[in-house]
Amino acid sequence: MSKNNDYKLVVFDTSALIQIYTQERFSHLALSVYQQTDYIGICNLVVPEVAGATGAIVRNKSLTKTDRRKIQSFLIHNLENWLVLPVSKTVCRKAFDLCQKHPLKGADAIHLAAAMAMKVFRELRFFTLDKTLYQAAKKENLPLVTIPEFESGR
Repeated sequence: MSKNNDYKLVVFDTSALIQIYTQERFSHLALSVYQQTDYIGICNLVVPEVAGATGAIVRNKSLTKTDRRKIQSFLIHNLENWLVLPVSKTVCRKAFDLCQKHPLKGADAIHLAAAMAMKVFRELRFFTLDKTLYQAAKKENLPLVTIPEFESGR
C-alpha cells in the first residue's frame, strides 16, 4: 500500500465508508486508511446513502441486518467526531458542472464537489472506491488516496 496518510484529513465517500465494515475487494484498504487518518470528512449526503445502500445490500443477501445496524450505528455515532461537509448551493452548482465534464452520477458529483470545496480551506485526500469517481477526481487534480488498480485510466 502506498503511504495514504500524507494528509491528516481524508474525505470518505459512501463506497469507502461502507467497506470499512464489509468484506469486499477493498475493505482491508478502507479499514487501514480509516485507522491511519487523524481526521475524517464526509459529505452529509453520506448519511442517507449509507441507509439506502446498506438496505439494498441486505435485500441482495450480501449483508445481514445485524451488520447493517453496526454500519449505521458506526456512522451515526461518529458524526460528532467527523468533519461533515454540507451540500450547499455552491456545491450543487459545481456538481452540475462536474456532470457535464465527467460521466458521473449526481450523488457522486456532489461528493466530489463537496471535497473540492473543502480543499479550498484544508489540505485533504479524497477516498473513493468508485473507479469513475476516482478518475474524475484525478482529472480535477484533487489529491486522492491512491488505488493502484484505478490508476490505468481505463
